[in-house]
Amino acid sequence: MPFEAGQRIGDYEVVRVLGTGGLGEVYEVRHAISQRAEAMKVLLADQRPGAEIGERFRREIQMLGALSHPHIAALHNAFYHDGQLIMVMELVSGETLRSKSVRTLLSVPQVLRYARQILSALAYAHQRGVVHRDIKPSNIMITVDDEVKLLDFGIAITDRSADLTAPGFVVGSISYMSPEQISGDKATIRSDIYAVGVTLYEVLTGKLPVGGTSNFAIMRAHLAEQPLAPIELNPRLPVPLSVAILKALEKKPEDRFGGAQEFLAALNAVSNADAEDIYSMPTRMLPVAGNSGEAAQQIAGQPPRSAAQEFPIGDITKKLAVYIGPIASVLVRKLAANCTDVNQLYKEAAAHIPSEKDRQHFLQSRRS
Repeated sequence: MPFEAGQRIGDYEVVRVLGTGGLGEVYEVRHAISQRAEAMKVLLADQRPGAEIGERFRREIQMLGALSHPHIAALHNAFYHDGQLIMVMELVSGETLRSKSVRTLLSVPQVLRYARQILSALAYAHQRGVVHRDIKPSNIMITVDDEVKLLDFGIAITDRSADLTAPGFVVGSISYMSPEQISGDKATIRSDIYAVGVTLYEVLTGKLPVGGTSNFAIMRAHLAEQPLAPIELNPRLPVPLSVAILKALEKKPEDRFGGAQEFLAALNAVSNADAEDIYSMPTRMLPVAGNSGEAAQQIAGQPPRSAAQEFPIGDITKKLAVYIGPIASVLVRKLAANCTDVNQLYKEAAAHIPSEKDRQHFLQSRRS
């Protein structure tokens, strides 16, 4: 049965209900001695301790007990009360990333800072064999101090634990689930990378990379539909950020970033200064899909000129698109506005290709 305000549960006094879901309830509680405000999570009464949900709850407690990171909500205590397993956690005051991104327009530097903190937390968890499996904006809290706290390791797995999910079933949130999870394969750290990619795509563009009118349609889209480059939906984005998000969303796990640290390194290459400059520009000066090189030159703060007449824009775009996709058309025109010769343009464009081997192939194509 639900707990009530003022009720004593072990060393804790219930203050209020924070939330109720299909599996459990979360309360704000106060420790009787320290008077510290904390969050208490309990399973609903009909979730029997021996059932799969009860086992997941125990695993969540054990995994969180082994994790200590500034951007992961911390476990404080766990105990039984009248045969019911209780989890006591750090009380995170703030709002979810979903709520914040809907309520206000987030700047690119702000989202980059959140992304770095998310990936820092995941890198720490991954190094300890923990795969979250349910990264999404509603599981990411933004505190009153504007810091990230990663929540809900309820369906997380470790490299040492057996998967509780029966073959043919999937767990997680369909819109953020990687193709391999949808196919029934075991989630890996690259599955979390995909979910972070979906999250950043949604927060920065206001749309999910793939969609559909049913769960089946969404799952099919994850498997086969190529998303638009984020910069095509939000031309204010820095090109390297758009490229990094698309790499995180590759269908094959081996084509994504190898881990959170690699993804983090790509985001660190997007300077806050560049992001701030791009984000603060008037909308009328922003490029859209199909815009001329003149718009890109206005963005670069230089007088308009016809880059297409000076550089083989079409040829370079075609070669670059092999490695980074349709975003190449926007990137080449933007770079051309600041380049003085074709060799410089090739070098600047190559810097946006993630693979060193592919970068060399692209540069060699200059002479072919």
